[in-house]
Amino acid sequence: MTRLPTLLVRDVEPAQLERSLIGAVVNRRAELERQTVTLERQIAALALDGQGLDALVGALAAFIGRAVALEARGGTSLAVVAPAGLPGSAAAAKAVSRYLGKHRADGQRIPLPAVPGAPDTERHGDGERTEDEESPLSDDGDERPGSIVLLGDEPVAERDRIACERVAPLLALEIVRVAAELPANAGRGETRTLPAEGPPWVAIAARQPRPHEADVPALRRELRLLAGPRRFMLRGSNESLEVRIIAVADASDPGAQEIAKKVSKRLNRPVAVSKPFADPAARPAAEAEARAALEALERRVGGRSGSGGAQVVRADLLPAHRLLGAVTAIPEGRRQALALLEPLLSGTPAARKQRVATLRAILDTPGAAEASSSLGVHRNTTAYRVKRIEEITGWDLREADLRLALSIALRILDADGGPEALS
Repeated sequence: MTRLPTLLVRDVEPAQLERSLIGAVVNRRAELERQTVTLERQIAALALDGQGLDALVGALAAFIGRAVALEARGGTSLAVVAPAGLPGSAAAAKAVSRYLGKHRADGQRIPLPAVPGAPDTERHGDGERTEDEESPLSDDGDERPGSIVLLGDEPVAERDRIACERVAPLLALEIVRVAAELPANAGRGETRTLPAEGPPWVAIAARQPRPHEADVPALRRELRLLAGPRRFMLRGSNESLEVRIIAVADASDPGAQEIAKKVSKRLNRPVAVSKPFADPAARPAAEAEARAALEALERRVGGRSGSGGAQVVRADLLPAHRLLGAVTAIPEGRRQALALLEPLLSGTPAARKQRVATLRAILDTPGAAEASSSLGVHRNTTAYRVKRIEEITGWDLREADLRLALSIALRILDADGGPEALS
């Protein structure tokens, strides 16, 4: 009896699979070229739709199933994407972290083709290069706009290389096109547009839901509708680890708080907002600032910012966020917090949950109207609940020291499991 190896492939049309296998046997190179045509068309459509370099690189990363970076000439990172939902996604994320740590020392590079007559995308405002800047040339003397970087230790497969070679001209053209739209003082390596009605702008950051949590493409399309493209630019792609946004901050909303609240409400998770900036070259620093504020919140709530509900965290208050995060290190903090909040633990689980939610709203909002709005109840209902809490506990919630201690106690429990830790 002959034993033949078999392979079970799900969600693939049998006839299409058969054609691919026959093509691979007869002419492997031609079959690989045929497979990459779909990728080329996808990336061309994304470019025409103005999706940005992150989305284009994300499509390539998803196609070849590994982390990919796009660098400008000289090594400036323009986009770094780790595809999600694939068997090697954990290794891809690790490769991205290693690349960001070592930067130019890591990765296998595939140069982009030169674009004849293209403007220099990697110069300072004074037109001079930096000392460490490379100037790779094509055969006809034109300067290449950058490189595709395949991250990770696994060797570059033939399919990976063919895919990169197929889409490299599109990526090169997109780098040059976007660079041509920048103002003259855009700064070294800055090759992304910014909302036209700025400056000033702000950077907004949030954790992007994973595919099993939400329809990410549909969610990102909805986010783009929150404001016009002249005031609001969604960066990254469906595979990004974060939602990153550049928004206009103007006199009517100087900190872009209103648009940040809309984003947070739609995502149902916290977002962080940087301080306003006016120089396009300051965008990376603003994004890093917003990310730091988001991470400070994560440390404060035990890494659960992705499920913490709508909330806006201001980066200009980063020291305050870090200070609040440090309260979790108070000696015997959890024991003292539980002892302080013990009077709230009587009654049914539903009653305990309601009291904690009411107490939190009273402590975290400036007044009764805002507390009632956050709870979704009438002001009279909030007033009644507060009166019942004071009767049960003997507290006077107007006392400043008590309010401070209760607020700290709730934050300690947030970092240790949230209100469920009370039961």
